[in-house]
Amino acid sequence: MKTNLRLAVTCATIVAAGPSIAAEGQAFLPPEQAAAVLADGQPWSALAPDGKTLKVTLKKDGTGSIRGPLPFTLSVTWTVKGDGVCINGKMGTRCLRFNEVAGGLQGWDGDKPDLKFSR
Repeated sequence: MKTNLRLAVTCATIVAAGPSIAAEGQAFLPPEQAAAVLADGQPWSALAPDGKTLKVTLKKDGTGSIRGPLPFTLSVTWTVKGDGVCINGKMGTRCLRFNEVAGGLQGWDGDKPDLKFSR
């Protein structure tokens, strides 16, 4: 009986810690490599954690745009900073680390999955 209780507690702990374990086990791309992939001037479909889809275009010169659920396009700038790629716009700054996934790149905000870029 004690073994079953321990097993149940261990399983619950693993499930609760899932996102952080996933992030720790990721092989993140160097930020320069992620930026080179993303900043090709072509639009990416970016799926947000809340299910909203954005069209993100980043250019090599550090500029770009985001089109999304709002009826207008936001101008953004981006830069490599530390171990992430930071996208800055009127709505704030978001710095993400990236790993490769089928069809694109998965962005991570700390240990939580964030924008998933695909084509």
